[in-house]
Amino acid sequence: MVSTNIVASALKSGKLPAIFEEIADFLGVKDVTEAASRYLRLQILKNTVGEKWVRDIFSVFENPDILVSLPKPKALPYHPKHISEIFYATLQKTVESSAYLGEEIGSECISEMLSEGLSSALESNYNAALQTILNVWRGALPPDLSVAQALGMRIDTVETKYATSILAPTSALPYTILEALVQGANNRIAQLYTNLDQSVINTLTIKNTYLISHLEALGQYLQLIINELIFDSQYFVERLENYVNLACGVILERLTARLDDLEALEVRHNTTDPSTGTSLIDDETYEVMLMEIQADVNGLSNTFNNVKTEVNNLINDYFTVVDEILDDAVTTVVEYMQLFENTVNAIINNEINAINNLMTIDDMKSKIKELYERIRAYRSCGFDYS
Repeated sequence: MVSTNIVASALKSGKLPAIFEEIADFLGVKDVTEAASRYLRLQILKNTVGEKWVRDIFSVFENPDILVSLPKPKALPYHPKHISEIFYATLQKTVESSAYLGEEIGSECISEMLSEGLSSALESNYNAALQTILNVWRGALPPDLSVAQALGMRIDTVETKYATSILAPTSALPYTILEALVQGANNRIAQLYTNLDQSVINTLTIKNTYLISHLEALGQYLQLIINELIFDSQYFVERLENYVNLACGVILERLTARLDDLEALEVRHNTTDPSTGTSLIDDETYEVMLMEIQADVNGLSNTFNNVKTEVNNLINDYFTVVDEILDDAVTTVVEYMQLFENTVNAIINNEINAINNLMTIDDMKSKIKELYERIRAYRSCGFDYS
């Protein structure tokens, strides 16, 4: 139906060549002809210059000395003149391709291939070299929010004007920058206080561990002293008992002898001599001898009392020494523990002072708010959190 309308229109206008042109367009003959022409030119290009022509495109990137031999710079693999020569060599290949295949295919073939196929390959060398050279003089990439967070993590040491100059170009809303600063400051607070708090906890743990071990050792020390005192007390009691037994035995032996003397004296005094009719011992002699026996008994009694006094003194002196030994041992333990306590407490107090000397949270908040107000003044937008 469409072809009939086209033919009828052409007959009415009297333009027969146009009829065939429209029919050719309708049937796609023109596209086929152009495609055949491009294919023919491609075969001519391939058979004339071959694959070497294509390889030459990549050779200049791999070895730019093919174009111009120059000493390689120390900082980069490309000399600036290499970059310009590679640019012109690429343009030349584009023109050659256009001559063989037509302008559209020629430019698309080289330019698009370089743009798409070589973009990733050249990103870290040719493109990177160009970027490095330009950035030396005109580097201007703005900071992102990670920079704001990094500033927040050292907000206690960063200078306000410097921080403002860093944050102002950041491509974020003022309150977004504020959140990044707050997050960084929170990390900073956790970093500062957590380490010190953990240090105090570790010191207390060490203190308790050593305190328990020292108490056990000192307890064993006191137990050893007490055991030795018990053994020594037993030995002291044995020696004292032997002394008392010996002294009392001598006194008792002498008392027994005097008792025998008294009984014998009594018998002799009561016995009458048959030849004289009088006692063997007269009354005067009897009284004198009784007084002698009484004097001996009194002397033995005094000796016994002296022994008791001496024993009591020995016991008192001994336990005085024992008490002094125990007091010295306890004093040694207490002084040692006090010294240990003072040493560890000094370490803990130093750590607590370090915590107290840290920048307070209020100071951090004030500095962050000041930075936020500066950014808000630049942007003329943002919420008022005062």
